[in-house]
Amino acid sequence: MTRLLALTIVCLTAVRAAAGPAELAMAHSKAFERAANARDVKAVLALYAPDAHVVWPGQGEEATGTAAIEKLVADFMKDMPKDAKMVLESQTAIPLGGGQVATVGRWEESFTDADGKPQTADIRTTEIIKTVGEKTLYVVDHASIGLPPAPPATR
Repeated sequence: MTRLLALTIVCLTAVRAAAGPAELAMAHSKAFERAANARDVKAVLALYAPDAHVVWPGQGEEATGTAAIEKLVADFMKDMPKDAKMVLESQTAIPLGGGQVATVGRWEESFTDADGKPQTADIRTTEIIKTVGEKTLYVVDHASIGLPPAPPATR
């Protein structure tokens, strides 16, 4: 039993070490997706370096450091529509060296508006994550929401 446990730990460590920048970035973004959809502020916050910088859509939604990011995340979770669901659609990872990776992501948030109509919002992200021990952490997290299409012209 002890040998099996030791072998399992060695194999898991080897898999982690063999993961490239794209796999690490995808795992990190999927962790954010799960935490955000669960409205788990602590799990989202655990994905950020203590000195991370966040710029999210809206006016003035910018934060640096754990305390400010925690407030931003808590407010974001509180304001999310009850049925909102975020899904990572695609992601490109760009190795920067020194354990850092830049990502460019496309997300979709679906929800029901106040009139009961289904809505979707396209979210674009540009991030820098870094590997610290066994974790990957956001250093920079910048997101923007695409504008909805213009209403059809009336004559």
